[in-house]
Amino acid sequence: MNNTNLHMGKKIRFKFWIADGDEKFYGPGPNQLLKEIQKEGSLSKAAGKMNLSYKKAWELVQKLNNHSEEPLVVLKKGGQHGGGAEVTPHALKIMEEYDNLQKKMNELVEQQHELIKVLK
Repeated sequence: MNNTNLHMGKKIRFKFWIADGDEKFYGPGPNQLLKEIQKEGSLSKAAGKMNLSYKKAWELVQKLNNHSEEPLVVLKKGGQHGGGAEVTPHALKIMEEYDNLQKKMNELVEQQHELIKVLK
């Protein structure tokens, strides 16, 4: 067995969040929720896709909106055709920047092969 095979299963993993003081409010989960809301146009459908309760998804949206100068999600009241949810242009910018940072971090981690070699 060569050295490459010895550490094929080892990899560096990381997650990062944006925090307000000690409170984490934007990270992988909220970013994915915003993407699902954008796709589905509905908080309940987005929550279902992520296996979240509607209540948990609603609480995440409230937290996001409370920690931002501008709303990230606008919820529409139900009516004859039902309600809905919409991500705002401000949210789209945050999602884009978060995804860009994620990509840069992944590229940086990919370059750290030496650490994995040392951990044989």
